[in-house]
Amino acid sequence: MSGWFWWLLFCFACWGPYALLSKLGSNEISAGGMQVLFTLGSVPIVLAVLARRGFKLEKNRMGIFYGLTAGVFSAAGSLGFFAAFRSGGNASVITTATGMYPVVTVLVALAFLRERLTWVQVVGLGFATAAFFIFSH
Repeated sequence: MSGWFWWLLFCFACWGPYALLSKLGSNEISAGGMQVLFTLGSVPIVLAVLARRGFKLEKNRMGIFYGLTAGVFSAAGSLGFFAAFRSGGNASVITTATGMYPVVTVLVALAFLRERLTWVQVVGLGFATAAFFIFSH
């Protein structure tokens, strides 16, 4: 199996508890409080990554820009995730619905990166969109 597959399994192993703990925490404290604690919780991971790299920072300006901008969108999205939980939303629906973000990624990639989809991928995108609407009702 390709290396990406093992990283994918690692994501599954981490993001399942992330969603569950996000719901439990959001039941107890505000979305803003969850965001602050979520950010502080990532400090050990950041330190481990930096230590592994000998505390050398990236130098590529565009890479730095993309990384920081991705972080801003991720933090804003997490804040919305916590707020959705805090407002009393069902964890299984919210987690599934927010897991549909690749649909937005596909549309942006089509528009800005000039990527193309095969007809099978278009059908899959249609099924994913239908699943979102069916699951959220």
